[in-house]
Amino acid sequence: MQVTITGRGVVLTADVRALVERKVGKLARLLPRAPGARVVCAAEKFRRTARVSVRLKRRVFATEATAGDLVAAVDAALDALRRQLREDKNRRRQPKRRPPAVA
Repeated sequence: MQVTITGRGVVLTADVRALVERKVGKLARLLPRAPGARVVCAAEKFRRTARVSVRLKRRVFATEATAGDLVAAVDAALDALRRQLREDKNRRRQPKRRPPAVA
């Protein structure tokens, strides 16, 4: 999975980039056919925001999280993204409800 990392108002060090790539790379187990992910890290005053989006064939999963430091914001955003993926997978696995047959 190709990961695009962008920083807005924040300098992304090599350590932070490697950490984000490693954590987003773990999503490849849940999304084997995802072409890539986009991570946007932003800094505003005392807040650090991380936006993570993954584009699939017919669907886009996107999350945003804000925290005091960038690593915590990325962790929170990825947790929310994992939750979205798990809920979508469970929704697709459940059988469709059909009205009862009228005899």
